[in-house]
Amino acid sequence: MERIQLFTKAVALLLSVITGFFGGLFPHKADRYYSAEEIAAYTAASEAAYPDGMIIAIGGKFDTDETFRPILEKCMAHVNKDHPHMLFVPTASYDEYSENDGIITRFAGAGCDSDVLLVSKESAEEVAEKFAWADIVYATGGSLKFLTENWAEKGVFEAADAALKRGAVLMGFSSGAMCWADKGWDDTEPETLRIIAHGPFVGTAPGFAYYDCAGLLPFCLTPHYDSIGWRSYTFEAAKADYPSVCIENGAALVYEGGRYSVLSDKTTPTRSVFLFYPARGIRFVNLRLDAALAAVVDGEIRTMRAEG
Repeated sequence: MERIQLFTKAVALLLSVITGFFGGLFPHKADRYYSAEEIAAYTAASEAAYPDGMIIAIGGKFDTDETFRPILEKCMAHVNKDHPHMLFVPTASYDEYSENDGIITRFAGAGCDSDVLLVSKESAEEVAEKFAWADIVYATGGSLKFLTENWAEKGVFEAADAALKRGAVLMGFSSGAMCWADKGWDDTEPETLRIIAHGPFVGTAPGFAYYDCAGLLPFCLTPHYDSIGWRSYTFEAAKADYPSVCIENGAALVYEGGRYSVLSDKTTPTRSVFLFYPARGIRFVNLRLDAALAAVVDGEIRTMRAEG
């Protein structure tokens, strides 16, 4: 029975990928969910949180020099220095990396001075020093569980908050995108029967779980959302009492000074980012069409927390 129920859900998710996610193709302006006064107040709260900082959360792809160039240019324009400092943080990759990693070479080619932070192998003092040095921080994909355990132990969450406040760019893909949000949903638990990405779309694979992250963006963030394995987060997002942002491969969510926008890999220009916030009736909203709504939701959550 469980297998049949999962297969039915998988078919529904597969159809949603093919059809573009129902109403997610159509604009949903903020005034559909909020009053004019709320929009103004919550947008201002989003802008006040980190007025000088930038976060770029990449769902996946952007994996060639050409497709990554718009992201690289956005980083360099934000930092606005001749030789910015780029800190490469491969924690989610279990602190394994190559000096010829494509990300390192792309930033070096743009004029950046680069360094590497191996969080699990360095002291909390070294972590703080390297984050204070960095203008751009790039976190790799991999195990969000390993990342959050080590970041919590070494003070990375606090260092990231300080870096964003002084105007740094924090970025990465997959786990390196989730890590900047309130929560991430990653497949790093023991194997279980669940929806998977390929036929017959139900099988045994590592289980998903929530992980508490840096809390710089007030969402639960999920990458790879064009894969039905990851798209199964829809069932979680639809019932959650907090907002969720789901990023497809080939799309990136950009937060800059409280304003939101969406970038798409030129090879997959229709890939996007979707917003869920059931408390406001927000479901499947395509942020490529309505990115301003993300700032309103962001500001509402920050305001609610400030008020206790």
